[in-house]
Amino acid sequence: MMKILFINTIKLDKNGITTFILNNAKFLAQTNDVSILASNEVDSSIRNILIANNIKLIRVPYRKKKPLQYFQGLKQIIKNEKYDVVHVNGNSATMSIELLAARLAGCNCRIAHVHNTVTDHPIIHNLLYPIFAVSLTARMACSNAAGQWLYKGKSFYTINNGVNMSEYVPSLKARNSIRDKYGIKESEILLGNIGFFNLQKNQEALIPIIEQLDKKYKLVLIGDGILKEKIEKIVNDHHLSTRIFFSGNVDNVKDYLSAIDLFVMTSKFEGLPFALVEAQASGLHCIVSDKVSKEADLTENVQFVSLNNNDDWIDTILDASKNYTFERRVSVLNNIQRRITDKNYDAQKNAKYLENIFKKLLE
Repeated sequence: MMKILFINTIKLDKNGITTFILNNAKFLAQTNDVSILASNEVDSSIRNILIANNIKLIRVPYRKKKPLQYFQGLKQIIKNEKYDVVHVNGNSATMSIELLAARLAGCNCRIAHVHNTVTDHPIIHNLLYPIFAVSLTARMACSNAAGQWLYKGKSFYTINNGVNMSEYVPSLKARNSIRDKYGIKESEILLGNIGFFNLQKNQEALIPIIEQLDKKYKLVLIGDGILKEKIEKIVNDHHLSTRIFFSGNVDNVKDYLSAIDLFVMTSKFEGLPFALVEAQASGLHCIVSDKVSKEADLTENVQFVSLNNNDDWIDTILDASKNYTFERRVSVLNNIQRRITDKNYDAQKNAKYLENIFKKLLE
């Protein structure tokens, strides 16, 4: 039995990194002692998942507001608990904070796991990189592109953002419930986007696209974040509040995927976004920016479009929605999900692979 600590360097909340950690922790906790660190107040739905799967929640001071207390607290916890593996998940060399704490606490297996291809904090990233490079003992990445970016040619393991396929079978009941909630007719086309509202996810770019499309095209934006209020104001200023909807953070993302007809993502950069894997697993055609890693097309149902040309976005959306029916989507789902599984994006297989790597690193 291994003693494992998972760390999310952003909030343990409704985001892709948290989903990745939970999927793997649930499997590993069946035969190992697993803990997850959080420096934020954790949502009750996540707490319930942890309790149900016998996963310990470790609380420390908030990383951004009290970095020194966070570092000292984390170091002491790792020293006291004597973890075999500390697995740090983040987007840049700022993971050096956790990796250095683990090193000073005496943990011999310190893993960095990158989930992006660019950082929002390049100056801090560059300043911390020397500490980062000497504090880790193993490297992991969500995609080849992410690993090549962060590790600068050094070897790394690619761990895919796998999903549980059975959870993403579209439900007509859920579809009708969500669409009724927003007053969307079956004859109308609902586009969907999932993500934290920030500069990277770039949801603002979808507003002029919706504005230029026929009124039968609607959009639901799923998530929360620092730019949500700003984008809500822009939507209201453009008189689009009857066509663009904000769900906030939700526990039933899978139901929203059932309701959506096309998945859209205008990100300025990405590693291999979890939401895009989920959308494909639900059988959705996906239209994404050309800044998203090409590795993310697991089903041949993903089209990449330049952020510099709204006309291309509009044409692609019109073309993709032309022959769409919910029934056709469901009828080909088995083939779609088989493609995803064949490319090693099954959550349970990925978790087993991760466990085997942990064991290998501890030999």
